[in-house]
Amino acid sequence: MRLVLGLQRKLAGQLGIVLPSGADHLRPIITSRFVQLPRRPLPNHDLLKQIVLGGQLLRFVAREFPNAIFHSPGPTAGRVRPPRCVVTIHDCIYRSFPYYLGRFAVRRMYMTATERFARQASMVLTDSNFSKAELINRLGFEPDKIEILYPWVGNDFLGPLSQEEVIEARRRYSLPERFWLYLGGYDYRKNVEFLLRAYAQIINDASVPPLVLAGEIPMQHTRVTCNVMGTLRNLGFNEDQVRLPGRIDSEDMPAVYKAASLLIYPSLMEGFGLPPAEAMALGTPILSSNVSSLPEVVQNSDCLFDPRDVQSLAEKLVHASKDVDQFVSPLSEKFTEEFGIRRYLNLIGRLSH
Repeated sequence: MRLVLGLQRKLAGQLGIVLPSGADHLRPIITSRFVQLPRRPLPNHDLLKQIVLGGQLLRFVAREFPNAIFHSPGPTAGRVRPPRCVVTIHDCIYRSFPYYLGRFAVRRMYMTATERFARQASMVLTDSNFSKAELINRLGFEPDKIEILYPWVGNDFLGPLSQEEVIEARRRYSLPERFWLYLGGYDYRKNVEFLLRAYAQIINDASVPPLVLAGEIPMQHTRVTCNVMGTLRNLGFNEDQVRLPGRIDSEDMPAVYKAASLLIYPSLMEGFGLPPAEAMALGTPILSSNVSSLPEVVQNSDCLFDPRDVQSLAEKLVHASKDVDQFVSPLSEKFTEEFGIRRYLNLIGRLSH
């Protein structure tokens, strides 16, 4: 959606968007020309609905807009392929963490079909050098066909925040004056149990602030989620040590980042890693794992730790409790909308000739 909104600001009336039926909730934010797919009966199952809609969309575009450059912002598949076709594949994390594919055979078949479709596209966009290497080495994509388009931080993270907004966010979510923050989801590659084990090693130090685990935490542990509640019980944390404020409204996110003394991001694999970039945009110090794409995002090597070595993170946390400013990392221009839209238009422009 950030790409659509950025293109709307840059291109005004030159952008066309094809919406599936049932996407009426998007109309208020789409000011560009848009065309809605003709309504057709759809399956009730979400995955089957996605498969059918993808085929309908490809046939519609090839028939109605044969000379257009078609960009699918996510994996898609179908028997028809528009002549000038761009596909975004953010990552292939599901190849390293196969539980994401579930036990539904159709899901595995569909993902294979999307990979085959993307190999034949005119251009494939992906989120990082790491993801590009994964597409080449794991999926056999041609290197010359893949281009990197970094996701970018929303403009709401780049403007000034008043002290009143930060104070209000603290009040709304019952956050302490000083705290460390985790934010970024709880699926199993996010490695949150690791963070809790490292934090448990240093919790008795009086200079260590509370840890806030933001977002909706799964109450039941499954094979695709972190066992947050079980780990909290096993390590014996109390409510003052680890705070669980629940879901953070999107409009409050910048103020919550700004209120935090430190963001900790222990993920085992990311195609990009937006939370660290958002924190850096606001000047919040950060500690991040040193794997996959994250060293591309967090360019201050002092901020990185090994996400499989609890002691590695525990030592960084001790340093942070004494001098957190050493873990500030500047945000690269590459992760801003202005840079991203300019690069996107240059890439798409290649297909215009």
